[in-house]
Amino acid sequence: QERHERKRKRQEAQQLQKIQHLESFYEKPPPGLIKENETKPEDCIPDVPGNESAREFLAHAPTKGLWMPLGKEVKVMQCWRCKRYGHRTGDKECPFFIKGNQKLEQFRVAHEDPMYDIIRENKRHEKEKRIQQLKQLLEDSTSEDDSSDDSDDSDEDGSSSTSSEHKHKK
Repeated sequence: QERHERKRKRQEAQQLQKIQHLESFYEKPPPGLIKENETKPEDCIPDVPGNESAREFLAHAPTKGLWMPLGKEVKVMQCWRCKRYGHRTGDKECPFFIKGNQKLEQFRVAHEDPMYDIIRENKRHEKEKRIQQLKQLLEDSTSEDDSSDDSDDSDEDGSSSTSSEHKHKK
């Protein structure tokens, strides 16, 4: 059993060594490659006597990831649609993000909103309530016309219907 353990550890070590070799092989440039002039992050700040500390800071700043030392982006990204720097084509910061599929985007935003169902239900309930009030108002007005022989009742009904009309107008 100890022999199997040593054999397994040796195989794992060989596999790890093979993976490390492959990673280093693909990360290194091929031999004889002539490098072109690369733009450095510190080149975005003018080379004047007052900016030496900022240029020095950017020269040693990390270049992997989206770090923003001194408010300057080290990894420069340009959007293909709006040609601005600081975001990529599919990002939400782009002013052209919603332009292509506005209806679909509005639908998605509405249905991802947790309050969407509650708001929709409230609107439906208010609409039904309004219909009931209008039906009641219509019935009151028709009943007033039918019972015009009793003047006291019509005055009371008239005052109640006008007050309910004021409620609806608000």
